[in-house]
Amino acid sequence: MKMKLFTLILLYLTLYNSLIYSQWIRQTNGLPSHWSNVSSIDACDNSTAVIAVDNLIYKTENAGNTWTKISYPSYQGVDVSIIDKNHFWICTGNGKILATSDGGTSWSVQFYDTAKTTFIDYLKMFDLNNGIAIGDAVGNSPASILSTTNGGTYWVSISDTLFKAGFSGDVWRRISFINSNTGYFYISGIAPNQQLYKTTNGSKNWALTNYPNSDCDLIKFYNENIGLVAFMQTPLPNLKYGISRTTDGGNSWETFNIASTGYPDDFEFIPGNPSKVWYVNLESLYYSKDTGRTWTEQKIYNGQLWGRDLVFTDSTHGWLICDSGKVFYTSNNGGVIADISSNGFQMPKEYLLMQNYPNPFNPSTTISYKLKETGHVVLTVFDIMGREIAQLINGMQTAGEHTVNFEGANLPSGMYIYQLKASGYISSRKMLLLK
Repeated sequence: MKMKLFTLILLYLTLYNSLIYSQWIRQTNGLPSHWSNVSSIDACDNSTAVIAVDNLIYKTENAGNTWTKISYPSYQGVDVSIIDKNHFWICTGNGKILATSDGGTSWSVQFYDTAKTTFIDYLKMFDLNNGIAIGDAVGNSPASILSTTNGGTYWVSISDTLFKAGFSGDVWRRISFINSNTGYFYISGIAPNQQLYKTTNGSKNWALTNYPNSDCDLIKFYNENIGLVAFMQTPLPNLKYGISRTTDGGNSWETFNIASTGYPDDFEFIPGNPSKVWYVNLESLYYSKDTGRTWTEQKIYNGQLWGRDLVFTDSTHGWLICDSGKVFYTSNNGGVIADISSNGFQMPKEYLLMQNYPNPFNPSTTISYKLKETGHVVLTVFDIMGREIAQLINGMQTAGEHTVNFEGANLPSGMYIYQLKASGYISSRKMLLLK
């Protein structure tokens, strides 16, 4: 009976070609349990990332297992950009650009000119020398477009009267630069009003695209040609968002529907493959494997996600930040399987013990793991002194992903260790019971 049921499940998955599951692990060690204003996240490799939140930066160098709080001498951070573990930049809501070259121990104010801008929306460093920043206009002056070729020692103001009194209607969400020459800006202001422009010469000149919609809440370009825009199709009370796509640099557009009313917050193309895209809004997280034509919701949190920003450093490693102190990390592209094999699904290529969720927990938590091959599995929980508390699994299990619930209602608060043994693979992780 079990084998028959398993065969039916495989047949269903093959027919509908939709085996998609998520593996985003929540990382909270060293982070506050709540924050009021989460701004952005950036990462330079699979282990190192920085978050701008409230008036602080949080940094990890171990894939989010621990976070270090970093202070900087200014007002609310808006956008953050990191090149390596020592060099990162932040722009602020009072018009400053600050930089550190020692991992956040010391800071220098690289730009501050309230005659040009009092709010910088966007900052992107492409390497240690070259970068772009954009700030809202002051009065009837042009929007402030800044460029550096020496790591921010000098930020050169590029004035374009086309953007008189111009500003970003959000923050970095309506600006997307591919490199120091090519970028897109959905400008708001007196002249012009709500239009999408493109530059190919480092902001010296801007050309109007053929973007067809009267609204834009989020833009992201993979390269100079391929880009996505999320926009409001219909307002309240029948709120509906749509997604438009261009593959020729804004000359022509297609529009697709997505079943969500959450305010758009970020797209993230997978590096090296523009067909694979993540999309987060205030409601939930979505994944596309056809460059935004169709989307599948990825459930990683029980309740409204309140997602804000995504970043991927390669085809598998990425971060997601949300309101209320939530940060998630994936080392396998969220567990999404984009290609379905002939037998209906793709087996794991390795053994993997994942972080329990939630963690800390009270009184129960879920432990997930992946098995490369069918074999004998032992999953055991120990206290911090190494004494066995419970043996959750001891027997044969098939290859694939498994989950098991651990109940700590009768245990005291404290740190516990859970250990997986399978076919020579041994891995242990910590979990914290807080009552």
